Amino acid sequence: MTACPTCGRELGPYARFCGSCGTPVAQQQPPIDQPQPISRPLAYPPPVAEPRPHERPVPDTQAYPPPPPPRHSAPTRSLVLPIVAGVAVLALATTGVIVFLLPRFTSQAAQPPATTSAQPAATTTSTTTTTTTTTEPTTTTTPTPPTEADLAREVAADHATAESLVGQWVPQISSKKLGLVVNGVQFGYPEIMADFTALKARFPQAIMLNSNDYNNFSGKDFWVTVQASTFGTADAANAWCDQQGFAEDDCYASRLTHTGGPAGNSKTR
Repeated sequence: MTACPTCGRELGPYARFCGSCGTPVAQQQPPIDQPQPISRPLAYPPPVAEPRPHERPVPDTQAYPPPPPPRHSAPTRSLVLPIVAGVAVLALATTGVIVFLLPRFTSQAAQPPATTSAQPAATTTSTTTTTTTTTEPTTTTTPTPPTEADLAREVAADHATAESLVGQWVPQISSKKLGLVVNGVQFGYPEIMADFTALKARFPQAIMLNSNDYNNFSGKDFWVTVQASTFGTADAANAWCDQQGFAEDDCYASRLTHTGGPAGNSKTR
């Protein structure tokens, strides 16, 4: 291989111009097997003729094509397969460890802690249970004593039954007035209501009425209790009082009426 006589760049075997400085180079002929004369070296390098501007040749850019860009070689199959196999083995091993240890951690977490007490000859496990009892506060409500309005409501509730007894004999079993004293007890509205409640518990057909609503009563403002059982005569009504064990002044025959007066409408025993 020869070099450019101007810039010293190495040239191809058949290059006609220098690819660096454009100097024309004489085309070399194939070597011939014949002896070549030995020439004496020159003391000075021969002058190089500069080409004229209009004769300057175009550099031979095709003499040395640019080298191709480096390519990154892909990993060979022999390297990829061991890596894939290693990852698969690691994944299987991790799954096996999780499957093996997870039930143990779960069972240990689900079991409640136990308290063990050591005895001289044996070990005993004891469990202490604490029971909390909540007691609800008890609210006591004091009933309101009955008033005149309560007695009036009872009379209104029994009014229809009382009207069905008008003109007939019935047993009168109580007659109380506000302030009346009987056997050392002074009656107020609570005592009158208590008296009626006790009689109704004994005789479910007992009703309450007010003496101001009927003409057969001589006294006014009395709360009267009668047994709603009708009889044809006053004696028959008094006989019922005898059968129930009433005292003579506590039960006697009475006939309800809206006309006339007390005469002939009551009979004591």
